[in-house]
Amino acid sequence: MEGIIEKFTVEMTKSGLNILGEDRQVLHFTAVEALMLLDILKDEEAELKRMAEKASPFPLKLRP
Repeated sequence: MEGIIEKFTVEMTKSGLNILGEDRQVLHFTAVEALMLLDILKDEEAELKRMAEKASPFPLKLRP
């Protein structure tokens, strides 16, 4: 994945949450779905941090 940069925008709306990709794709989550996703991500936080640190080309560590 060298040289690939993925960019996205997170946008709060009246009906929930949108994640907008550079290629004009949109992921829409209702408020309930967004809260469920947040709960899942919180449960997986330690593993996600480990994966991000391993994949990072920079010699720095993520800290809270």
